[in-house]
Amino acid sequence: MEERSVTFYKRLIIITALSILIIIMGLLTFFIGNVLEVWNSFDKEVSQKASNQLTINSDNGLSVKPTTAAGVATKQNSIEKEEKTAEHEQEVAVSAPVSEKVVYLTFDDGPSQNTTEILKILEEEQVKATFFFNTTERKHLDSVIKEAFDEGHAVGVLTSTGNDYDTIYASVNSYIEDFQAAYDRIYDITGVRPTIFRFPGGSINGYNKNIYPALIEEMKARGYVYFDWNVCAQDYSRAASQADIVKNATKIPHRSNECIVLMHDIGYDSEGSAIKEIIQFYRANGYSFQKLSKDVKPITF
Repeated sequence: MEERSVTFYKRLIIITALSILIIIMGLLTFFIGNVLEVWNSFDKEVSQKASNQLTINSDNGLSVKPTTAAGVATKQNSIEKEEKTAEHEQEVAVSAPVSEKVVYLTFDDGPSQNTTEILKILEEEQVKATFFFNTTERKHLDSVIKEAFDEGHAVGVLTSTGNDYDTIYASVNSYIEDFQAAYDRIYDITGVRPTIFRFPGGSINGYNKNIYPALIEEMKARGYVYFDWNVCAQDYSRAASQADIVKNATKIPHRSNECIVLMHDIGYDSEGSAIKEIIQFYRANGYSFQKLSKDVKPITF
């Protein structure tokens, strides 16, 4: 009986100890679970704040150093999207045409006593044009060439020998000498080397018919770009009235979305009076006004 009692108490003690151990383990599990839940909530909160901060700074154009791996991935995705968006915008900007219809107003033979008035009209109409200057004019008109350049118009070479086409086109070398003299003077006046020019009388005419292929090749080899025209105002005579100039300068070639209009800055009053009407006509027909440059595809004969 006494032996059984000892055995009974031993078992009781063991069962009690195990029960206490189970209770302790249960309590530990409970507390550890709560701690882990709190920690996870904290981690989620930090991640959310980091994500929000990235979004805010992305809108403001700033950068943030992420505090979590999730933040790094979020920022990387954001950067990639921004880069793709920038590339797309750049492609759109390059491929989108300024206008489906373009007209280039060009003035040959200036400067003259009317150039300043022409520049004033162009400024009022917010139009940029192209001037191919004849540098045989008197030296005090250098300031007019500079004025055209400073106001943002394109300035190109025409001639330094006036209308003496027999001398200009006597040979390839004689043309090069004439061109170089005008080129040098324009460069001295503007401080910028001209890259565009117009052959006096056009690239193919009765004076250069024997040399124009070699002449064109020589000028191209030197890196210059020349422009002829597909619309002519026929304003080179005092007999041309304002109505005649407007009529001729607005004869758009059939289905042509690009017009290079030849006009002359030779001091006739009818020229300046016609410019506004010509501008109004092209605007009403959906053309935008631009100036020539070496990057414009030339219209040539």
